[in-house]
Amino acid sequence: MQGRRLCVLVAILLVELVGLGYFIKGFFPYKKSIPGFATRQDLPWDIKQAASGGSSVMNAPVVAARYDRLVIMLVDALRNDFVFGNNSAMTYTQEMLRSGNAVGFTAKALAPTVTMPRLKALMTGTVPNFLDAVLNIAESDTSSSLKYHDNLLWQLKNHSNKTINMFGDDTWLRLFPDVFTRTDGTSSFFVADTVEVDRNVTRHVRPELERGDWDVTIFHYLGLDHIGHLAGPNSPLMRPKQKEMDDIVRDAFEIVSKQDMERMRRDPSAKPTLFVLLGDHAMNEIGNHGGNSQLETSTVFVFLGQGIRSPSLAKGSDVLSRLLTTEVPQINLVPTLALLFGVPIPKNNLGMPLPELLASYGDSERLRMLQVSAHQMFGVVRANDPDVREVTLAEAAGSVGAPVNCEGESTSDVLRCKYKRALAAHRRFAVSGRGSAGRVEREYYDFMVHANEHLSRAFSGYDLGAMFTGMAIIGAAAAALVVLCQASDRSGGIFSTKTWGLRVSIPTAALLVTYLISIWSSSLIEEEHQFWYFWTQTMLALRVLTSTTAGDALRTVLQMGLFRIIRAWNQTGQKWTGEPDIRLYLNSSHSGLMWILVVATVLAVNVAAHRLHMYVYPGPCRSVIVRRGGGRSSAHAAGAMAYRRDAEEYGRRVAEAEQTRVAVLYSGAGTAGLRVLMVTQRVFRAVVGYASFSALVYQMDRNHGWRELGVSEGLWSLVRLSVPSDQAQIARLVYLCTALALAAGVACT
Repeated sequence: MQGRRLCVLVAILLVELVGLGYFIKGFFPYKKSIPGFATRQDLPWDIKQAASGGSSVMNAPVVAARYDRLVIMLVDALRNDFVFGNNSAMTYTQEMLRSGNAVGFTAKALAPTVTMPRLKALMTGTVPNFLDAVLNIAESDTSSSLKYHDNLLWQLKNHSNKTINMFGDDTWLRLFPDVFTRTDGTSSFFVADTVEVDRNVTRHVRPELERGDWDVTIFHYLGLDHIGHLAGPNSPLMRPKQKEMDDIVRDAFEIVSKQDMERMRRDPSAKPTLFVLLGDHAMNEIGNHGGNSQLETSTVFVFLGQGIRSPSLAKGSDVLSRLLTTEVPQINLVPTLALLFGVPIPKNNLGMPLPELLASYGDSERLRMLQVSAHQMFGVVRANDPDVREVTLAEAAGSVGAPVNCEGESTSDVLRCKYKRALAAHRRFAVSGRGSAGRVEREYYDFMVHANEHLSRAFSGYDLGAMFTGMAIIGAAAAALVVLCQASDRSGGIFSTKTWGLRVSIPTAALLVTYLISIWSSSLIEEEHQFWYFWTQTMLALRVLTSTTAGDALRTVLQMGLFRIIRAWNQTGQKWTGEPDIRLYLNSSHSGLMWILVVATVLAVNVAAHRLHMYVYPGPCRSVIVRRGGGRSSAHAAGAMAYRRDAEEYGRRVAEAEQTRVAVLYSGAGTAGLRVLMVTQRVFRAVVGYASFSALVYQMDRNHGWRELGVSEGLWSLVRLSVPSDQAQIARLVYLCTALALAAGVACT
């Protein structure tokens, strides 16, 4: 019978795994990508040469590169109003935008708005999914590497022989192995560090840029993102950090501008440097990110360099307010930079060239660049729908005479038709000069916009059919488990066939039902604690109503009061995080009292750790624990049975426990085992004490709490000698001590 039940349990588990597989398949939709790397042999025929009867119409080169060198300054979580807003401290960048010497955009990122997926999008032009958000957490993960995926850095390194350096967030090193010549990576997960993490990058800016042996240099700053996580976008630290970033923009751009003047004076064939300031994602009203809200997805592009000029309508005092609403897809960076540097566009790119950056080119050059971009995107359309046929030169030539109607067909056919219509307009303009270059541009962008929308929706959407199938299978497995439990429980299971009623209390059933309903909430992840706050108080209130004595009711009411204080101590989540709480009150008005409470908490933790000490006595049996309960000690029934033959000794130990009011561990482990347990107990107390002390020193040093308590600087310097000098090392030490305390605590039980 037991063997049969075990087989049924295994079968139910397998069914649940199948359901989970279906759900995962729907939640992480399959995205068909084109293997390999783009080459110049993948480029389309040149319509201008074909129209003039040229023989070399296939694989014509892209327009010559406009820039030689590239500086990318990526400021993590740089929201658009941090640069374009009235409260921004980035005055130099704003002045460059107002004068027309820089071109800016609000760059629209797609969820998940975390670093790794956004870097993938910025360098490949693709639409990453939520699996990349999971991999973003694993610092040692290498499965997300883009080593074998076409990307902009690979194109610059292999088609233009660029020397590429990177300084900052080490996510770049995991994504692009074997690409960089010189690097200095910093970890992004020490969120409390808002200073050193940026100094480690800034110390490379001037020395590296002045070396002159580089072609592409990337600086990735994390401090602004860390400030957002710690204190939100309205933190007093935010404007100084913006000013720090603005100063780096000014210094770096002035260095490369002077170098360009000298390089181009010595070598007339040399080209200038393009400087790009951008963010990978933004942050919401409390400084977090990862979702799809307007604040989290609104970051920036700012382009500076010789030849970069804003259109006349994008200058003046109101340019910044317009830039807050001038949105472009973030993935548009990839084809824009590829065309400006004369390298092939990565094969799986879904972005479109930014027209403002191509405005200085002549008509024929600009249309050729748009043709190359449209050709690459049409390749992605064909890869995801094999029924879509290539558009030949002859077919495009045959469509020159009359306008092509693309209405009333399937999505893939509509995209092919729009692409063919753009080629026909381009050929018509090249052959006879009919139409205008602006008309051809609109046709190309019409195709690319529709292709981008269709492919982005296909790549980032969910397969709801597979998800609901998986949920149905998991539900069926859960129902089978209930039936098995009902059949195997001697007491009648969770459902009584005699009374036709559930054997589950009404509050428990209500909790389960309301929790299942809350799962469908869009704010479950951010606000789930609110659910448990409510139900904990509800259960305590029911306990008061069902108490049999006044003492029990009074103790429960006291617990409710303490729980309410805990609830009001610190507002968490997202929706109500800005509401007043006890922590804010203490920090703003009674900071000294707050630090006294912190010290008292550390002392209470150490007293509690000391009182958890167990006295160990040798004995004939394995163990019995006599624990203090209220004011009296009680022996476990099983322990009493085990020591029936030694009742006198057992009673004596219990009497000692009554007198000392501590727990007694009666062990037959012998003298050696006794010593090991006693040493472990001492290790536990020592490690807990040092870990809590180190954590206290870390917080008081970082927030200057020692000043609030009136500790002299000399005395505090002596205290700091007891822990590592580096705050990051203190944090690691606290984590290590906590792990050791847990291990020692387990060994003591």
